[in-house]
Amino acid sequence: MERARLSALFATACLGSAALALPAHAQAPVWEENFDGPSIDGDNWTYDVGNGCQIGLCGWGNSELQYYTSRPENARIENGHLVIEARREDFGGMPYTSARMKTEGRMHFKYGTLEARIKIPEVGNGLWPAYWMLGVAGVWPARGEIDLMEAGSAQAIAEGVVNRRVGAAVHWDYQGSQADYGADYTSAVDLDDDYHVYRMDWTPQYIRVSIDGQQYFDFDISNPDASSTHEFHAQQYLLLNLAVGGAYTGIFSPDGITAPVPGRMEVDYIRLYQDVAGSELYVGADSATPPGRFGVYSEQAGLAGHLDYNGEANLYLWNNLTPISAQPFEGGQVMAFRAGAGAWYGLGVANDVRNMGNYAGGWLKFRMRTTTATTFKIGINTSFGDSWVDFVNGGNNYGLVRDGQWHEVSIPFSAFYDLDLNAVKQMFMVVADPPGESVEFFIDDVYYQSP
Repeated sequence: MERARLSALFATACLGSAALALPAHAQAPVWEENFDGPSIDGDNWTYDVGNGCQIGLCGWGNSELQYYTSRPENARIENGHLVIEARREDFGGMPYTSARMKTEGRMHFKYGTLEARIKIPEVGNGLWPAYWMLGVAGVWPARGEIDLMEAGSAQAIAEGVVNRRVGAAVHWDYQGSQADYGADYTSAVDLDDDYHVYRMDWTPQYIRVSIDGQQYFDFDISNPDASSTHEFHAQQYLLLNLAVGGAYTGIFSPDGITAPVPGRMEVDYIRLYQDVAGSELYVGADSATPPGRFGVYSEQAGLAGHLDYNGEANLYLWNNLTPISAQPFEGGQVMAFRAGAGAWYGLGVANDVRNMGNYAGGWLKFRMRTTTATTFKIGINTSFGDSWVDFVNGGNNYGLVRDGQWHEVSIPFSAFYDLDLNAVKQMFMVVADPPGESVEFFIDDVYYQSP
């Protein structure tokens, strides 16, 4: 679902796709979503909003025709079921609206049995419901993708079975190139007439997918060195969405959409069971960072916590930065760099996903000294993508004075656009367009301050 799949699937990794009956699981339940509250639970779900252009994926990488919103018109709870509704309405420059929900920063897991009871819409020609997963870390396809249920494919439309066929697939990085494997299941009845149980069994040896107990997808991950499938031995999070048009459907214009709209994808429940050795589960609501001062790049005393650069976090120099010698503001470490003229420069502190929800309403604080008059940006990356604050000479510099002396910079989190503090993936970033002359800057004592 992240990108249009290749027409030639990477079939050599498949163990077989015969429809086999699966035994009932005997694992322990570890997480479930029954959609029995009055509204969608923010501890479990957040949204991708827009047409994808805001993260450099216009049409969400698939030439899709909808604008995703977080409005109740597109995603809501009705009678103990989640409803994701695609509507024909002009919104945000797109001809349709819908919703794309995800558990990123809320629930991730590695290995287990995942079941969902879902009723797909009448997909007709043009609707594309999906229940799928993405890796927490990495850049697609190297983060890995597992599609547990998709419907509405161009091939199913061509064969006249579009409302009876669903598919499962995996996408990953095979020795530097995108690799794909998929299999389809064609039902004897229309799948939009009732709910059906979609199940994945994920172990260190395989990924298997079934519908109503009939297995039709089997993928071997037992030798990740040979098959380059390391992505499928790391945590992933869930996504639910209802797309309109796009590469999967083969329909790229509103004129080609003949599926009835509004179209509704309904989910009764999702349940996760685990007992496999090596299983992992991250629940954001149980992992919130305590309030106070959290050290991003700080050696001060009295912190509520701090990033561990021996495993949890790394400082990456992206481009055009040369370390230089300088006296730290505090402690023994300092970010001290020179950027040459004529090329953009940037750096970022990448970290394991952090729930910093207790810091909403607070501030990003750091010490900085520089004399450059050029514009630069300070950013944070969360489940919503990058969010930046501009530092323009003569504008709001949040306490920075460009006189070559140390100054405390204090940026309220409210100054960042579209920030999801429940899922912070890069806690501090700096970037700038090519300067006209070389730039030196020094940054130290970076921390988050709760209200």
